[in-house]
Amino acid sequence: MSALILQNNTLWSIFKDFTPSIFLSAFFLIYVIRNKFSNDFPSHDNKIANELSVCISEINVNLTTEIKKNKAYNRSITVEIERLLTDVYKKLSTEVSTKIANELSARLSEINSTFTVELKRINNKFNGKLTAEIKKINLHDADYASEA
Repeated sequence: MSALILQNNTLWSIFKDFTPSIFLSAFFLIYVIRNKFSNDFPSHDNKIANELSVCISEINVNLTTEIKKNKAYNRSITVEIERLLTDVYKKLSTEVSTKIANELSARLSEINSTFTVELKRINNKFNGKLTAEIKKINLHDADYASEA
């Protein structure tokens, strides 16, 4: 349960990164404490303890450096991914906008040509009726003039 809480905690990433370093330091501390409380503490053990201390310090420095490099590298990867996604979004947005504009233009042109054809048909029909009415009026005028 406590491991689950630790994992969900924001400190988990720090703990996870430095776990090897923490374990090495803990083992070294146990070794030093054991030797400190033992009655005979020969110089040979001091030499080993000093060498271990130097090795553990080097390992800690190397681990810390590698962890910092990895974190910086991961951030640069994240920035690169965000840049690529932004570029893809811009290109896709431009492409979609162009397709929509072309489709809209084609549909408007189609509607315009259909409307023009229908308007011409109605105009011709109306002109035919108007011409027929004018002929009737002219015939009536001619009949009226001939009667007079």
